[in-house]
Amino acid sequence: MVVGVNRVRSWLRKQRRWLEFQEANREGWLRAWKRRRIQHRILETAPIATASTGSVEVRVLTWRRDWINLIWALKTFYHFAGIDYPLYIHDGGLAPGQAAQLQKHFPQATLIATSAADEQVAVELQRRGLTRCWAYRQRNVSTRKLFDFYLLSKAAHVISIDSDIVFFQRPHELMPAEALRKNRYNKDCAYWYSMSLDELEATFGIRPPPQVNSGLALVRRESMNFELMNEWLANAKLFEDAWVTEQTLHALCSTVYGIELLPDSYCVATTPGLKPDMVCKHYPGFFRYYLYTEGMKHLLNNRFLDDLRRL
Repeated sequence: MVVGVNRVRSWLRKQRRWLEFQEANREGWLRAWKRRRIQHRILETAPIATASTGSVEVRVLTWRRDWINLIWALKTFYHFAGIDYPLYIHDGGLAPGQAAQLQKHFPQATLIATSAADEQVAVELQRRGLTRCWAYRQRNVSTRKLFDFYLLSKAAHVISIDSDIVFFQRPHELMPAEALRKNRYNKDCAYWYSMSLDELEATFGIRPPPQVNSGLALVRRESMNFELMNEWLANAKLFEDAWVTEQTLHALCSTVYGIELLPDSYCVATTPGLKPDMVCKHYPGFFRYYLYTEGMKHLLNNRFLDDLRRL
């Protein structure tokens, strides 16, 4: 009997509809309904045209729960920035049909399938003897933001945007006029590294700024030193909080190159509140209630979707 129940549970965990049902239960059905009503409004808007090549690229990683949020993130970014930087969308676990929807909204974008990225990145890391990097990449999907974004790029700069960000004004600090001497990152709302600052300094001889958030960044591609990362990854303490190892490595690597935090008008917060000078807001967390009821609602109230339809 127990074996049969366990088999059913194992089968259910692989079913998308069951997972979505369980997630809606955890989120709350009323909140889930309100979220969907707001989220889906962006699907009525026209496609955004992007360039095919350029010295600055936008790269994003998304999955089945966040693909509509990503459309909001990208359309607000491109609209307020007024640029057409090439766009690369990395598949971090999309469900069937979602990649096609993303391509519909960004027809010139390059969608990078999971299998294709796995093969290309494996070949490059193994060619360079970066065995720890390759082993780490296989542990967590977020590592694609660390390895794939830069190994698969030929641009001078990469702008990384998480799916749970919306923009309200022109992000001047994310549009480099020349080669940057410092990488730029969002300032996190708390300390999220896998080691303390003292431990990082004692172990690696590097003391990064304490609140680097890799969810929004402008990074010089050549600054990502994978040979150094391969050395650092020998330290087991980097994996004590596996979800922030990628962010810790970003902070270490960029501190070696040169790093600065974006101004406070680029906000990361789990609490409500929008200031008049806010360029964008990052709403971290699994359900991100305020992303919908504050960020997207603010854009709707300011007729953002009407502006998109007039394009």
